[in-house]
Amino acid sequence: MTDHSLTADHWPAPLASGAVEATVTVPGSKSVTNRALILASLAADPSWVRRPLRSRDTLLMAEALRSLGIGIEETITSSSSSAVTGTPAAGGESWRIIPATPQAPATVDVGNAGTVMRFLPPLATLAEGPVRFDGDPRSHERPLHGVIDALRVLGARIDDDGRGALPLTVHGAGSLDGGRVEVDASSSSQFISALLLSAPRFNQGVEVRHTGAVLPSLPHIRMTVDMLRRAGAQVDSPESGASPTCGGSHPARCSAATWSSSPTCPTPSRSWPPRWSPAAA
Repeated sequence: MTDHSLTADHWPAPLASGAVEATVTVPGSKSVTNRALILASLAADPSWVRRPLRSRDTLLMAEALRSLGIGIEETITSSSSSAVTGTPAAGGESWRIIPATPQAPATVDVGNAGTVMRFLPPLATLAEGPVRFDGDPRSHERPLHGVIDALRVLGARIDDDGRGALPLTVHGAGSLDGGRVEVDASSSSQFISALLLSAPRFNQGVEVRHTGAVLPSLPHIRMTVDMLRRAGAQVDSPESGASPTCGGSHPARCSAATWSSSPTCPTPSRSWPPRWSPAAA
C-alpha cells in the first residue's frame, strides 16, 4: 500500500514587509466532502458535490468508491447552471456521483484516512463478495474495533484476525440486517458516524447507543446529524444540550442532492427520509 512519509524539507513561509490586501478562496471541508460522497453513493439518482476539497483523504475516498463500482466524474462548471444537464448553479470544480450497488471482489486503499477506513466498511457490507481494506503502515495502528464489532452484531462477516484494525476483509452479502447495537466510541466519534451514514440501506436501519466515556469530536457527530437533517432526516436533539448517546436511522433509499463543501453548511437540493433520534442517557 502507499506510504507518504513526511520529508525533512519544509515549505518556507513568506514574510510580509507591510500590510497585505487580497481576496482568497477558502478551501472546502474534508469532513463534509467525504460524508457527502458516502451519501451520494447511496442515492437513487446521480448527485453533485460542489467545490469539494481536493486532498489526499478525499481523493482516497473517491478512488475507493470507484473501486466499488461507484461512478465519479470530475468537472469544472461555469457560474450558470444548465437545466438540461443538471449542472449545479455554482462555478468551480464539481464532482458528479453516479450511485451503484457496491461491487465485489474489490480492494480499497485507505491510505491513513480515518474517514475512509471507518466509513466504507459499513457500505461494503452491501456488496456481494469480499472487499479487502488496507493502507499505510500507520493505518494498522488506528483502532477500528468499534466499527468491526458493531457490524458483526448487525449481521456482517468481517475477517481481521482479531486485531480490531487493518488489514481486514468485509465479506458482503448484498445486504445487512441492521438493528440495535451498542458501541464504545470513546476512541473515535467516527464509529458512530460510520454506522449512521450507511444505515438507511440496512434492512432494519440501525439504532446506536454509545456506552463508553465522553464522546470525542462531538462536533463531527453533529456534522453527520446536520447532513442527515439537511438531507431530510428527522433528528431529535438531546435535552439540555447533553451529548447524543442513542440514535437510529430507518431504512430508506436516498434521493439525489447537490452538496456544497464550502465553509457554509452543505445544502442538498432534495431530501430523503431516514431518521436519527439522538437522546440523552
